[in-house]
Amino acid sequence: MIKRVNFTGRRRIPRDRIDIEVFDGIPRRFDAAIDFSEMGLPEDAGVFVEATCAGSTVIQRFEFGTVGKLIPAASCLLTDIEGENVFFSVKVVDHSEKFGRLLRVAENVRPQRAGKQTAAGRRGILPIEPVDLGQELWQLEFREHDVFLLVNRQIPDFVDYVRSDPGFHAIVYPEIVRQVLTKAIHENADADEDDDRWPIMWSRFGRSLHPMREPAPDESDGSAVVEDWVSEVVRTFCEAHSLKDRFQSHALNGREVSQ
Repeated sequence: MIKRVNFTGRRRIPRDRIDIEVFDGIPRRFDAAIDFSEMGLPEDAGVFVEATCAGSTVIQRFEFGTVGKLIPAASCLLTDIEGENVFFSVKVVDHSEKFGRLLRVAENVRPQRAGKQTAAGRRGILPIEPVDLGQELWQLEFREHDVFLLVNRQIPDFVDYVRSDPGFHAIVYPEIVRQVLTKAIHENADADEDDDRWPIMWSRFGRSLHPMREPAPDESDGSAVVEDWVSEVVRTFCEAHSLKDRFQSHALNGREVSQ
């Protein structure tokens, strides 16, 4: 069971102090190297690494000793983590209080290196994650740092289809852009903020596509203003990728093959 932690006064651990690698296998395993030098942390503060993935609420916690004596968990096996998009949190906890006070934290840390089973390195603006969706083909999953496109893994080769098929792109992606930008505005995201959470990244993306490079409006500007801004971005997105032309060409080629 994950113990209760007091988040009062927490500060961030720079991500360049953390190096995580995930290795293929059934189950996969990971290694984590963490540098706490010159951070002024108590030597006896506990260190924990947590793993989770897109499309799941499961969190695995691993004890990594203390700041002064880092000892990787006896088993760094990701037994409960199934998704391709795996991310980690590193937490430093002061156990001198009844409920351990969180001294430092790094969240949404991606593995720097990984095998074929795991996405690694810099993420895109819309990572794709295959999950069980029943009779649905796709969903959007919004987390604090990322928004994921969940696709039905019960359909053979569907992930490759989603990534490359012009017909899917033309029909689905404009609606995805519309939904995500609308929600980013609802989150009151500022494109000029120095952050890598998805609302900020998508607000920058929307501003870069807007014909006048206008920043996203505020919800207080009214729903009509928000809808107009989002529609302008979606229109430019469709034009930039020639979605109608690509769809028509793809559909005609498909008819010729079927005949």
